[in-house]
Amino acid sequence: MNRKEVIDILLYDVALEHSAIIQYLYNVFLIEDPEITSEIESIARQEMRHLKWFAQRVVELGGKVSLKRVEEAINLGKSWDEMLQNDVKAEEEAIKIYSEQLEIVKEDSVKKLLDRVINDETKHRDDFKELLENLKNKKIEETKDSGEIDSEIVQILNTLLQKEYRIILDHLHHFFHSRTWQEKDISLDIAVESMVHMGKLGEKIGEIGAMPDLSLPEAKHFNKEYSAREIIDDIMEEEKAKDLYKEYSSKITREDLWKLFKWIESHEDYHVQRLKELLRMLNRFTIGSLIERDNHK
Repeated sequence: MNRKEVIDILLYDVALEHSAIIQYLYNVFLIEDPEITSEIESIARQEMRHLKWFAQRVVELGGKVSLKRVEEAINLGKSWDEMLQNDVKAEEEAIKIYSEQLEIVKEDSVKKLLDRVINDETKHRDDFKELLENLKNKKIEETKDSGEIDSEIVQILNTLLQKEYRIILDHLHHFFHSRTWQEKDISLDIAVESMVHMGKLGEKIGEIGAMPDLSLPEAKHFNKEYSAREIIDDIMEEEKAKDLYKEYSSKITREDLWKLFKWIESHEDYHVQRLKELLRMLNRFTIGSLIERDNHK
């Protein structure tokens, strides 16, 4: 098996983990039992680590990370039972796929990674089975307020959720391909904070009784390295996000949403400042490199 084939396998695994994260976040947004959602959140965080490990191996092997999804692997149930049943199936399918890969991949570091992930997924499968059994024992009645859903608020929340999802994907990509620790640090911080924002927005949508829009945002084209042009684009995206939160906070009357939007707006403003600092640093680095190169001519 050549290097490109190994990279292709790892990129598929990145996409599979991305799909699992989205499925589990959907459950967290809609299941109202804190004991269940706490466990699912823990599993989702582990899947994020798997995605990071697979993506880092892609970069180490000379590949370029693309944060796609395996759409057919995402199964979003309507009832709590169905959601957890789908989660068990997702883990079983992941175990099957990774086990097959383990048989054909020859590179030792990749084999060790796959073996570790298989062990995690086996534990996740068993955890989901236990959650499902506990749910049946509790005989929880799923009830929702039969009142009319405010479609305008749902649309606002889903627009913001999609914006945060896009920012997460952008900065995860930058994290994997950045050249310096400063670039990596800022990119990961923004991705993590945006994941928190996405979670808060999704939970509000679930509380209303609506469905979160977890469709994959339109793909962007990235250079292999985090360039000044891309940092400027990121600053503009954060400015747009900040403006959206400001605009929507002026339109709504619900105090809980107003407070949430203002809280996230302050984060977006801080992201802009950090990215501007990064841009200044990168420009100094670039100019310094050119001067040094000219002095050696």
